[in-house]
Amino acid sequence: MGRLAAAMESLVELHPELCRSGFAHHEVSDPVAATPAALAEAEAGLDLRSGALMHVVWLDAGPARSGRMVLVLHDIVADRLPRVLPWLVQAWKQPALVS
Repeated sequence: MGRLAAAMESLVELHPELCRSGFAHHEVSDPVAATPAALAEAEAGLDLRSGALMHVVWLDAGPARSGRMVLVLHDIVADRLPRVLPWLVQAWKQPALVS
């Protein structure tokens, strides 16, 4: 989770308009089953009036299983997704390159 939080912080530094973004971490036994609730949580976390334009939920299945990230962007920034998503993946894989 530390790498994901660091990647999100780096993304916000690069795109200050995302400064009020939300991040949640949940320990789950089944990330697939938990996805609909995480999606609803992430969507509810968006608020144009307060400036919350992005919300991320990390579904942590523990060290033995893959987790799942739910990323929701407000539609006014979603057109940047072709640039934001690859950057976030790069920040996750190699945090030293983007910090």
